[in-house]
Amino acid sequence: MASRAVVIGPAAYAVNSGVDSHPSIGESARMYGEVLADDAMWGADSCRVLGDDEVQTADGVMRALQEAADETEPEDIFLVVYVGHGQYWSDLPGAQVHFSVGSSHKNKPWTWLSSWYVYRVMRRARAKLKVLIVDCCYSNLLPQLGEEPVLPGVLGELDEGTCVFTAVKNANFASADGCSALPGDLAGCTPFSGHLLRILQDGTKDHEARLTIGLLREAVKREMESCAAARHQVPRMSLNDARDGTPLFTNRMEPTRRDRAPYVPVDPEDWVRTLMLDRDSRLDDLLKDERKAGDVVAILSSRTDDASRHLARHIDARANTRFSEPHAFARYWNQVEKALRV
Repeated sequence: MASRAVVIGPAAYAVNSGVDSHPSIGESARMYGEVLADDAMWGADSCRVLGDDEVQTADGVMRALQEAADETEPEDIFLVVYVGHGQYWSDLPGAQVHFSVGSSHKNKPWTWLSSWYVYRVMRRARAKLKVLIVDCCYSNLLPQLGEEPVLPGVLGELDEGTCVFTAVKNANFASADGCSALPGDLAGCTPFSGHLLRILQDGTKDHEARLTIGLLREAVKREMESCAAARHQVPRMSLNDARDGTPLFTNRMEPTRRDRAPYVPVDPEDWVRTLMLDRDSRLDDLLKDERKAGDVVAILSSRTDDASRHLARHIDARANTRFSEPHAFARYWNQVEKALRV
């Protein structure tokens, strides 16, 4: 296997550029490199943190990305992490998010890196799964990679799909100030990267030996929502054919400190928690009970986050196929409507 991770973190900009330099950006990039190097799923040979000369220009970044993409094989993961500044100019043709590089200037779009170029390289890599982690302003405006048709520049046509994980969801601006609630060097990282890195560094109490896409999303969201130091922005994750149960990193918490593997869930809320971590985990068991499946779909449909609603649509699609007998489907759908009215 030749899974590859590229970390991009331009922290310093010219004094007259109008773009603020932030040590937290460089610290975050450095910590991603250290944590990935220590992860058994990755290792130092699989991770490349771009140097100051490489992040100075769009050409330097793109050359490094292309080199890493060319090294991936069909069974690999291609991970790209960007920490820096983001900007969005709606008056450009094909308006899109732009990433800063060291030579960027505030009001000169041509000095920034178009996100479409990053998408194009990732899309053409041979890796079966492409993961983009973006910690910058306007990352909430990066293209949705869900059920929409694949368009030029959008990650797609893959064996195991794509995942885009961003620092913000409902706001354009991401904080670059460190979070005092985080320990040690993590306190000098940006809030989103700092909390995400703590999960990668310390692991979670989940029984799984690896951190899956779903586990990572739920753990970071929980970390940031419960942070005592600040009210952080809500992160966003968008999947395109990627499964919540796909492993990305090692769960580095000691096995003796993790929870026991759960039995088959009983209550609808237990089913929701289980399926949010892996949408196909024991789904066949849930679909043995039309009414309970209806309760689960109703709970998920009533939530406002994209992940819950996407999961509700997934279960509903499976239910429509599974409950082909009219009375069975009626029991399922009546329960959905009944639960939604409560």
